[in-house]
Amino acid sequence: MTISREIRVGLLVTAGIAMLYIGLNFLKGKNIFSRSRTYFAVFEDVDQLMVSATVQVNGFKVGIVDEVRFSSKSSTKVLVKFLITEDNLVIPDDTEAHIVSDLLGSRTLDLQLGTSNLPAESGDTLTSVIDRGITDEIKSALLPLKVKIENLAGSVDTVLSGLNNVFNKKTQDGLVNSFESVNTSILRFEHTVTEFDLLVTNERDKLSRIFSNVESITENLKNNNEKLSSVFANIDRITDDVAKSNVKQTMEDLQKSMQSLKAIVEKTERGEGSLGKLIVDDSLYTNLNQSSMNLSLLLEDMKANPKRYVHFSVFGKGEKK
Repeated sequence: MTISREIRVGLLVTAGIAMLYIGLNFLKGKNIFSRSRTYFAVFEDVDQLMVSATVQVNGFKVGIVDEVRFSSKSSTKVLVKFLITEDNLVIPDDTEAHIVSDLLGSRTLDLQLGTSNLPAESGDTLTSVIDRGITDEIKSALLPLKVKIENLAGSVDTVLSGLNNVFNKKTQDGLVNSFESVNTSILRFEHTVTEFDLLVTNERDKLSRIFSNVESITENLKNNNEKLSSVFANIDRITDDVAKSNVKQTMEDLQKSMQSLKAIVEKTERGEGSLGKLIVDDSLYTNLNQSSMNLSLLLEDMKANPKRYVHFSVFGKGEKK
């Protein structure tokens, strides 16, 4: 049987198309010769999940993502269609579809198998969950830090601008002068320390004697500690006796005595009483003065004429007048 050229060309083209179809599906991860089950999951955000992404269970590849599109024209939710090519895998109807990412940012669809006894049928829609990967966590952690760094950079730029305005030529000259003054002060302080060191070196013997005297004094105080305690105890007893004495009554009696003395002095100044009359009235003084003069004259007369006043006789016979 002879096959015409047209039939052979047709068969060759058909085989080529078939091989191309098989190759394209193979590149997409599809195996057209295996039985696959189709499932759906609806997400608010697929987080850059691409077609032909891996569908896995416990890290094992069980299928691929076949299609990613909006669920409807009026909705922004994204419908993910994925194929399960593993024939022996039973998917419970409470299985969750998680979008996860690895360190490189690649997105995969991970199925968290449920515990239900009812299997999900082909064409069912599973519960969808987006898990935040390590990259997303790092981005979330670094985003506030990035904002703070940007704010800090702005603040540093402002501070540097302010410093640039502050450190003008006049300020720089002032700082140079200040540093020179500080250097001079340090040199003076060093000179003072050197002189003090020399002074201590020269007066070392005197300082040694002073410290010896201080040590002797402290030793004496230590040895006479009991005597000092006795002295302080005696002082304490004296102060207690003074505190216990009736000082208040004594002061009141003294005040009364001073008031009485004041009254006597006032009466004396007014000439009341004998003492007042003696002080105020000078007649007594005049009489006493006159009496003293008369007594003086009498004594002079007695000296001049003793016979007028004294009669003396050995035999007791008086002289006739």
